[in-house]
Amino acid sequence: MNWAPLQQASPLLVIGMHRSGTRLLADMLAELGVFMGADRQGDSESITFLRINEAVFHQCGTFWSEPLPVHVLLAQPEHVERLAGLVRETLAAELARYIGRSSWHPGPTREETPPFGWKDPRNTFTLPVWRRVFPNLRVIHLLRHGVDVAASLARRHRRLCVLAAGEGVPSPLAVFQDHSLGVLSSRRGWTLAEAFSMWEQYVEKARLESAALGERALEIRFEELLDEPDRVRARLGRFVGLDAPAADPGLLERIDRQRAFAFRGEPALVAFAETVPEILHRYGYAAECSS
Repeated sequence: MNWAPLQQASPLLVIGMHRSGTRLLADMLAELGVFMGADRQGDSESITFLRINEAVFHQCGTFWSEPLPVHVLLAQPEHVERLAGLVRETLAAELARYIGRSSWHPGPTREETPPFGWKDPRNTFTLPVWRRVFPNLRVIHLLRHGVDVAASLARRHRRLCVLAAGEGVPSPLAVFQDHSLGVLSSRRGWTLAEAFSMWEQYVEKARLESAALGERALEIRFEELLDEPDRVRARLGRFVGLDAPAADPGLLERIDRQRAFAFRGEPALVAFAETVPEILHRYGYAAECSS
């Protein structure tokens, strides 16, 4: 495959914290006509790009739940360049899996390459490498209220813990295999405070990377996506450069507006939100139920 035109393409990368609704966003992009991979798994993440992102994390001996070592490593240009070279080689060898039996295929020029991209929250921290591989890439950052994200992540971790050990609170040295991700999960995220601090790190990094991209970055709020899906679809269409077709009824049926600010219905979560008002305000959210 001729890599020159492909590397000048403008893939769309979905970034943002885990449990923020990125699957719904990826499915909406696919509905608009953006190829998001023939190898997408249940959470709409391309296995090809997921494994590459995991490999970058493993270079730092870490996982998605502890992303700061990746940030530190990729702040050094020589490491970014080295990893970008490895990613190019890997992607050249694995791209056939991403394409699969679909009709999508890179064109001979940047303009003739149909829209494509992939969703993976790890993109948030591996973006410096992807910017070297695809200098013209664009990103869409999906942002969701931090307490809703933290509550969702903590519930997920507790379910995994019960499945693995039969108890909701693991012993201090317990480590579990996360079969949905294929990696060992750290303990981080099993409490609201831990999960919330992870959300803060991902959002801060996503905002930093988006600012560097300027007009090639778009931020969408999850709550807005749920409340006004047609308007969000139109914004996405303009950003992608595709006309938004009539909405797929099946996709619209998946939109549950009650997921927006769900924490307001649980007193314990409201109480937690009231302990972190400054952080929430920094990213445009409020702790109060009435806001």
